[in-house]
Amino acid sequence: MKSTDLLLDDHKHLTAALDVLEQMVARIKADRPLSDSDLKCLLGFLTAFGDRLHQGREESVLFPALLRDRTQKNYPRLCSLIFEHNRQRSLIEGVQESMVTRNRKDFVYYATRLSDILRAHIREEEREVFPLVDSTLSPSEDERVALEMKGYDAAWQENQLATQLRQLADLESAYLRGGLKTA
Repeated sequence: MKSTDLLLDDHKHLTAALDVLEQMVARIKADRPLSDSDLKCLLGFLTAFGDRLHQGREESVLFPALLRDRTQKNYPRLCSLIFEHNRQRSLIEGVQESMVTRNRKDFVYYATRLSDILRAHIREEEREVFPLVDSTLSPSEDERVALEMKGYDAAWQENQLATQLRQLADLESAYLRGGLKTA
C-alpha cells in the first residue's frame, strides 16, 4: 500500500463534500432556503474528516517522514502546505460564523473561497506532493508511512469515520442526486 493511495481516497471524499458545498452556495444565490442542519453536518465533515483525519495524517505522519531528508529540501514546500491547511481552517470558521450570523453574502464568499482553495490544494498535492513522496521515500518507507497514516487517530476512525462517510453520502444524495439540486 502506498501513502498516496490513502490520500487519493481522502481527496475523493473531500471533493464530494465540496460538490455539496457548491450546491449549497447555488441555493443561497438563488435565494432558496438552506437547511442549517445540512450545513452544520457538512462543516462537521470538513472539520472532522478533512482537518482532523486527512490533514492530521499529512501533518503528523507524512510531512515528518518527508522531512527526514538531511538536506531538508522539502521543508519550504511542506511549510507552504501547512500554511494552506491553516487558511482552509480559517475559511471553515468564516463559513461557520456566517451561518451563526445568517449573513448570506459572507456565506457565499467564504464557502466559494474554501471550495476554490481546497480544490486547488488537492490538485497541487496530487501534482506536486505525490511525486515528492515517490522521489523521497523508498517503497518500504512509503509502506510504513501508509500503515502509520491508516492507523492515525484510530480511535476516532473506529468511532466516527463510518458515521461521517454515511452523512456525506446522505448529503450527496440530497444535494447532488436528489431534489435539492439547483442549476
